[in-house]
Amino acid sequence: MKARILFVDDDDTFRSVLEREIVDFGFEVTSQSSGEAALEWLEEHEADVALIDLRMPGMDGHALLKRLAKSDPALPVVLLTGHGSLPDAVEAMRNGAYDFLSKPVTLGELERTLLRALERRQLGRENERLRELFDRNSAGDILGESEAMVSLRSMIQKVARSGANVLVTGENGTGKELVARAIHAASPRGNLPFVVINCGAIPRDLIESELFGHGRGAFTGASAKKRGLIELAEGGTLFLDEIGELPLEVQPALLRAVQFGELRPVGSETTRTVDVRVLSATNRDLTQDIAERAFREDLYHRLSTLVIHVPSLRERGRDVALLAEVFLGRHNEQLDPADTKTFSPAALEKLESMSWSGNVRELENVVTRLATLVDANEIRPADVERFASTAPPADSTSLPALDLQVLERLAIEAAMERHGKNRKKVAAELGIAVKTLYNKIRLF
Repeated sequence: MKARILFVDDDDTFRSVLEREIVDFGFEVTSQSSGEAALEWLEEHEADVALIDLRMPGMDGHALLKRLAKSDPALPVVLLTGHGSLPDAVEAMRNGAYDFLSKPVTLGELERTLLRALERRQLGRENERLRELFDRNSAGDILGESEAMVSLRSMIQKVARSGANVLVTGENGTGKELVARAIHAASPRGNLPFVVINCGAIPRDLIESELFGHGRGAFTGASAKKRGLIELAEGGTLFLDEIGELPLEVQPALLRAVQFGELRPVGSETTRTVDVRVLSATNRDLTQDIAERAFREDLYHRLSTLVIHVPSLRERGRDVALLAEVFLGRHNEQLDPADTKTFSPAALEKLESMSWSGNVRELENVVTRLATLVDANEIRPADVERFASTAPPADSTSLPALDLQVLERLAIEAAMERHGKNRKKVAAELGIAVKTLYNKIRLF
């Protein structure tokens, strides 16, 4: 559909002439001879840009501008007058005008101004759409309009009402922790603790102490009593991420905690009782691990009373473009309007055609690189091809600043922001040891 310009001017001859010129620009035009008539028309219609004369009998341009700013703050208003002066321009801009043009104005200048105002209107509408998506998917930030994601959100609401343990399955980067957080937030325990344990990120010799706590003197260096992470989740939800990485020798103690709510700190002779709901997640085939005697079958059945599978990005169709725009929108919120980025339709098609083996996490990292490293305001397919891969470019002279270290730093910085600088979580997301993460940060 063509953009609609609301043109308000009391000069019938001038209005008629300029209306034809605006139509020649490719816009639709609705003309009104007074501010009062314009407001009456707007009660039942919508405009994309308002072009209004400043000097009119009755309600003048300043008064109409103030009314429009209250009724539709996102509507760009361009004031046009043959009696322009600097004080008029200053007052108009203070009252919310998008721009101010003095007659005589060239048709080229008028067309450029209307096009810029229209871009502002479209950007505002896109921001509104994304805010609606955030509101509609606020539980755990589970974004997506594909059938797979609609079904997933429905399952989350059903599962949340149950007190049963849940196993969340899916590939790396699909958002299994977000699903777990959404289940917790929508459950009766939503206002109580949500404790995350990444079973693959805790050193093997410390995991039992981290889970169950320890008494003073339980081992060398245990100078004080410490509560375990399971106990810290009392009354709330315990999320065991990467449960398939849990050492086999620790699984019997976890089974007892899950089955009976009992735990015994390392070095203690007393047992404590805890009330927690257990959610766990894995990207592994635990049934295969059971067959290979790497995972206890009885623990598996205790953890998987209910199972939720998080779809891969490849199963989500147009969600790729939606998520890319959301991630880019988050980046744009930190910038001045003149520096914000947009995707060209062809760039979005390029993103949709990619395989995304790293799923949503990989897509978010790619968008971060595009938003940071592309100089132009519009991201094009060539930019996607250039920055989507973490491999160095074939022609090193074409991008001297882009190397693996730069991309690694960007990925770490993005992860640090997502996890509030929690280095354990950052290391877990990036699949590296915490010590390795510290060493990399020191090199930046």
